[in-house]
Amino acid sequence: MNASLRSLLVVTSAIALDLMFWDGEVRTILGGDLPVWFPVIATVAAQCTLIWRRSHPLRVFALQAGFSMVSLVVPLWQPVVGLLVATFAVAANLPHRQARWGWLAGVPLLTHTLALSFAGAIELDGLLQSAALNLALGAACWFGGRHVFVRGRQLRHWQADQERLRAEATHNERLALARELHDGVANTITAVLVQAAAARASTNGDPAALRGIEASARHAMDEIQATLRLMPRGRETVDGPQLEDLPALLALAREAGLDMRYAETGVRRDLAPAVQTAVYRAVQEGITNTLKYAPAGTRCIVSLSWSSDELEIDVIDQPTRTTATRPNLPATGGRGLAGVNDRMRSIGGVVESGSHKDGFRLAARLPVGAR
Repeated sequence: MNASLRSLLVVTSAIALDLMFWDGEVRTILGGDLPVWFPVIATVAAQCTLIWRRSHPLRVFALQAGFSMVSLVVPLWQPVVGLLVATFAVAANLPHRQARWGWLAGVPLLTHTLALSFAGAIELDGLLQSAALNLALGAACWFGGRHVFVRGRQLRHWQADQERLRAEATHNERLALARELHDGVANTITAVLVQAAAARASTNGDPAALRGIEASARHAMDEIQATLRLMPRGRETVDGPQLEDLPALLALAREAGLDMRYAETGVRRDLAPAVQTAVYRAVQEGITNTLKYAPAGTRCIVSLSWSSDELEIDVIDQPTRTTATRPNLPATGGRGLAGVNDRMRSIGGVVESGSHKDGFRLAARLPVGAR
């Protein structure tokens, strides 16, 4: 569901709920009557401002708080849904210092109870219960919004770390390319150049042809050296993350808010650095998918199972509440899983992914002797 459709649904629901719980009473506290159409028009106009609840949360909150105070004029007209939505938006979209303004929602919420006392509609016990219920609803919306804010910040930090790791991987790939150019192609062309120069200096061969070979080789060598100057200089190793780096990855996931569980069974075997990197990336992809798509409170279980000839990798997310929905986040096109599959296939492994009970599972198997 895109943002525009979601906003339209929120506005429509707020209007419907506020009008549903209004019993049509238009008598003012001074004894007069408002036109029956006035509360309807006012409700629709006020709730339409919820469209801007994310871009201007404080302004929308202030307008909703003011609109909710109409109960002081018409005690039995008590619009509250828009105020609750605006309170959630303030808490979910603003840093803590500004989000605290959301607590002012308690003023119009208590005003509703005060208005009921003016109207004499309910007794004291009912007034206290109404006040407690209104404050509980406001607090629930505020704390719910803060939870969304914190989880969003954790996910942004996680994504920033992933971007950093991708940048490091790109850097390492450029180092590997530079080394291949230097150790492979450049050395080969250098040998051709030397041989051509030596042949031209001897009495054998066509000097003009050999001069052409030498000139072409020198030109190719200049091109490669220019390319190498664009490459970064770095450490001798260009291997990616290894198995020994898994604890740091798990710790990073815990800091991002995941309930991580890790288990390793069997006897760990020696793997080539590229294979260890493939294992690390498979685990990383599973954890990333859990962070991006699993509901809050999900447990992520990572297990490595070693046998005499095979390593099995499992990354399973287990939502703790089966009624929780997964965040509606934008789709990425499945490039991460495709990349893991390509990497595993290149070393003789296989990857499977899909639903697992109420969650999702990424599983991979590879021979421990893969090179």
